Amino acid sequence: MFKQAEFAAALTRIRETATARDVAGTWPATELADLHQVGAMRWAIPAPWGDGVPSLELHTRYEQIAAASLSVALILTQRDSAVQLIEQSEGYAGREQLLESLANDQAFATIGISQLTTSHQRNGPALIARPADDGFVLNGLIPWATGAAHSDFIVAGAVLPDRRQILFCLPRTLPGVTVDPPAALVALGSTWTTQIHLNEVHLGPAHILRGPAENVLSNRKKGVPFGQVFLALGLCQAAVDLIAGHRSDAGARSVDAFERELEQLRKRVLFLSSPQGAQEAPAAAAVTRADVNDLAIRASHAAVALYKGSALLSSHPAQRLAREAMFLLVWSCPGPVIDCTLDRLLEC
Repeated sequence: MFKQAEFAAALTRIRETATARDVAGTWPATELADLHQVGAMRWAIPAPWGDGVPSLELHTRYEQIAAASLSVALILTQRDSAVQLIEQSEGYAGREQLLESLANDQAFATIGISQLTTSHQRNGPALIARPADDGFVLNGLIPWATGAAHSDFIVAGAVLPDRRQILFCLPRTLPGVTVDPPAALVALGSTWTTQIHLNEVHLGPAHILRGPAENVLSNRKKGVPFGQVFLALGLCQAAVDLIAGHRSDAGARSVDAFERELEQLRKRVLFLSSPQGAQEAPAAAAVTRADVNDLAIRASHAAVALYKGSALLSSHPAQRLAREAMFLLVWSCPGPVIDCTLDRLLEC
């Protein structure tokens, strides 16, 4: 059973530490432990191991976490994306054991598949898998992995010389695996996002989730058409709440306008994520993401303007939100989303 009161209390604690975590760049271990206590590590995992929360409800919970801390929300969604790929790999022999350990928070995971989707696509494969007698040997780079140093394993993908792909569970402690220090990001430093270098890393059959196949992600099931939007909505809500706390005429005027726009966008996102809006969702995805990102930029910068010089201090939540809004412009953004975003930025 969902612990609503306990969840709300955990969100309050997460909100209180979000800016300090961002400034210090410290891993939010206490905040993740709080989420474990309210059952969050079980939400994305189906029965009999977890709770199997329906996708739309799961994403509205992500939205609430993002309103408290975008960093904590990103860490959880990356972990849950890894969980979902494991769950959908029904032919993987270690599937049940891994899901059970993840549901009980006895192991932590993250995902590193951007080299197969949006990153390093112009310069050839970033991570190469060479066939071996008893598996594969990996060489190259996983360019984006959130919380890698705190994960027991990374769900990642690589390309074979014949252009087929494999998807695998990579134990962080395998010989040849080197996790870089956290990247010097302008925001979300507490997510410990970084690169992972692989030098002659041997994978046996027990590590392979899927493949070799032409596109190992082609059958990836997504419960909602654009999950990133829910985290962006959460950031918008955080900015609106901060503006509401300014308690000035300018703040009141701003918050009324932003609240109306946010509510309209949330209704659109919920409709497109429902069975009734499923047919419209693919065509509307890029525009909707760009519209929500645009609101996040404007609302967070309005908060900076209202709080004036104090909002230029890294310790101020308005400064954190403004920097986090930039993350939304680059996170898993395919060409159509970038085009729509540039259209918004070029509007006069």
